[in-house]
Amino acid sequence: MQNFAASFDSSMDTAKSAIRAFIEPFGMFLDAASGFWTGAILIIAVFAVLLIFNVLYCREGLAAVARKPKNLVICAMLIAINVILGYFTIPLSSYLRIGFGFITAPAAAYMFGPIAGMAVALLSDVVSFIVKPTGGFLFTYTLNTAIAGMIYGMFLYKRRVTFLRVFLCKLTVILTVNIVLNSIALAPTAGSGIIGILPARMIKNLVLFPIQSVIVYEILKIISNISKERK
Repeated sequence: MQNFAASFDSSMDTAKSAIRAFIEPFGMFLDAASGFWTGAILIIAVFAVLLIFNVLYCREGLAAVARKPKNLVICAMLIAINVILGYFTIPLSSYLRIGFGFITAPAAAYMFGPIAGMAVALLSDVVSFIVKPTGGFLFTYTLNTAIAGMIYGMFLYKRRVTFLRVFLCKLTVILTVNIVLNSIALAPTAGSGIIGILPARMIKNLVLFPIQSVIVYEILKIISNISKERK
């Protein structure tokens, strides 16, 4: 395991250097997005557009949650599960850790729609920070978790669970939220700006992407099979 971790860290250092050399010519543009207010305005705009779209076209899932106390309990349980899972990670190297908090928002979004996915993701992040604070609270980062919850719902709600659908859904979330928007949110806290944090975030998320896709697919298949048995 130690040999694997050392080899992985060495490979990651090489990849980080290559990515940084590639993106440095775009430094002026990336630095412009590293400012707190610039990033906040962009993230708020993305959140608002998705929220308006989903409120207009995907309200039935939220209505189903509001009408049935059982569904509210399920959403509350998913938030609690997310908080608990936040205490467990598998360290693979000094760069890479595997957590499991990513499974609850897709589950809520699949069962109850984009708005429920957004609410579970957002509240999970807030409650996790209250229970186990790590650094300062970034509302932009919390909004990004809500954006991811809505994207999950737009891909998965009332759709048949297939690996291709989950794969494309996770790819969209990882590229747009985990890599781009989260890097913009975290840039003001890093002295090196986006250029300093983007390479590591790209590699980490792309390495975890297939693992998370398989786990989310299996979880959603279990939920789908349970739902079929109860009908």
